[in-house]
Amino acid sequence: MKKFLLLSAIVLSQVCVAQNLKVGQLSNVTRLTQDGVKYENPRWSPDGSKIAFTEYGYNNLFVINQNGTNKAQISSDKGVGFMYQWSADSREILVRDLRYENVSGQIKRLQAAWSIDMAGNKTRMTEDVTRMEPAAWRYGINGEKTVISLDAKTTTQSTRYLTKSLATTVAKQAGANISLIVNKEGLSVVNARGVKTLINNKPSFCPALSPDGSKIVFNELNDIYIINIDGSGKKLLARGFNPTWANDSQIIFEKSTDDGHNYTSSDLYIINANGSGLKAITATSDKMEMCPCVSPDGNKIVFTSFTDGQIYTADLK
Repeated sequence: MKKFLLLSAIVLSQVCVAQNLKVGQLSNVTRLTQDGVKYENPRWSPDGSKIAFTEYGYNNLFVINQNGTNKAQISSDKGVGFMYQWSADSREILVRDLRYENVSGQIKRLQAAWSIDMAGNKTRMTEDVTRMEPAAWRYGINGEKTVISLDAKTTTQSTRYLTKSLATTVAKQAGANISLIVNKEGLSVVNARGVKTLINNKPSFCPALSPDGSKIVFNELNDIYIINIDGSGKKLLARGFNPTWANDSQIIFEKSTDDGHNYTSSDLYIINANGSGLKAITATSDKMEMCPCVSPDGNKIVFTSFTDGQIYTADLK
């Protein structure tokens, strides 16, 4: 059965986007990882130089250069690979951990938001709470890089700074200060002030904001939908999982099948945002391609193969 994680999640909207229309052709498929561990959820850094990914089950976090060199484990914590978020300067990753600690003789479930740099150094960004929706980066026009959390008080260490040029660029991005939450209640939008608005009242997951900030693509059970940022215009696109924007007009996703216990097939597809032009972009016998993500410049795609659990990149046209 397709694995669902109907947990609360705040999702980064500035990655996995591209600007030019794609015809749906992959070439120069390259395997980046070379070991027996199974990985999932690869995500490009905003500058396109690195790829982060997690072990199957969302434990531990790794980074690797886009050419496959210098693989490094930056976290050994549980749950950090679920909806982690790169910072706009590609220097840190915001995660939510899961711990069980002895507090006054009682074992308590604790969560907090942490920032992890490329050397694996952790900085606490929020206080501990029993349960929390992942925090999200927020960016000010003067270069402030802060964290917002709906569930936990942020700490005094939560303010960082971007360079002036990068701050100007980030401030112009439609989704820089918008977060998306998915849980059993549905899909909600959180604005820069932390105000949460429910826009789809059915269980949802894997949301992604379009580059222009006007639409959201997401899963509702086995189906992929598009909805306007204000909750209007909900439209069924296709059956599939893990949708990601290739640009404002196209979406790439995985279409997988299973026998109730194990995956039996999976390929990547591209479709226009208006529902037309559905096309398979993989059709391999030795791989089950999943978890697609387009590089920031739109020229490459990263994905996993469930067959061997490894990370692959390919040129995207």
